[in-house]
Amino acid sequence: MIKNSALLTLLFLLLFFDFHWDLTPDNFQIVFWDFRFPRVLGSALAGMGLAISGLLMQTLFRNPLAGPYLVGVTPGANLGMALMIFAPATLPLGITPLTGSVLGALTALLLQIFLNQGFGNHLRLLLTGMVLGFVFSAIIEIIQQFGNAEQLQKFSFWGMGSFERILTFDLYSLLIPVLLLTAFTAIHSHQLNNYLLGDIYAESAGIPVNKLRKMLILFGALGAGWITAYCGPIGFVGLVSPHIVKRWFNTENHRKLIFPTLMTGAIMCVSADSVAHYLIPDRILQVNAICALIGAPILIASFFRRTITPDAHA
Repeated sequence: MIKNSALLTLLFLLLFFDFHWDLTPDNFQIVFWDFRFPRVLGSALAGMGLAISGLLMQTLFRNPLAGPYLVGVTPGANLGMALMIFAPATLPLGITPLTGSVLGALTALLLQIFLNQGFGNHLRLLLTGMVLGFVFSAIIEIIQQFGNAEQLQKFSFWGMGSFERILTFDLYSLLIPVLLLTAFTAIHSHQLNNYLLGDIYAESAGIPVNKLRKMLILFGALGAGWITAYCGPIGFVGLVSPHIVKRWFNTENHRKLIFPTLMTGAIMCVSADSVAHYLIPDRILQVNAICALIGAPILIASFFRRTITPDAHA
């Protein structure tokens, strides 16, 4: 309870700082409501969505190193978006950028599962994720050769990863994956806890493993693809947030992990966005780079903490 309150307080302070930084009564109405409010709140929602998506992927693969970027899901969403921008004729009529991004993420996750039967080998998971990332990047590079200047500029700006493009009405859309993934994790928390103990144990407990695995695939890809469509590829948040929460709270009980994972993801993205905007005057840094600089030391430090106790699933 104390740790949850600390995370909530920290998020509140970060939001308050970012909302009110250098605002005056003269510019409050325009700067706050038209620019800062959607960007800051959007970064918090994006962090929540990526974090809970990373938690589900780590559960799916039973691997603490799984995350949207490392397992190839985010690069898959990048490919879906690249096809939307450079080759819309290759996709079904009426498909939206959001749908394209989600389908790309889903395709990448299905390929990962096909290449990692059993979900047990950490090294194989990371290697196949890297390979898929390289393959998707290579396809994107080839597609870009046929794009015009406007398409290249649009994809380049999107690919940097940013919360600047989020508008006020986009906040409702970003809230949808957060609510869906949170509800799914809360409702199926007991099944997810047993799933972590292995297929044999889960099946003996009456859990439909194949059905649960399909739902993890769907919701994991949905969260990562949805956020990527709006914010571009944001790395490290989906990996670091659930990983450090598990170690800090010393548990893998999903019901206990939901709230701190959401708060940690939001804190990471809001912090990265604040640093990107205010560290160097008159210059906006790349959010992805800041996320890596924030997340990497925290992740390395967590390696030196005690391991999670065996009874943490209770």
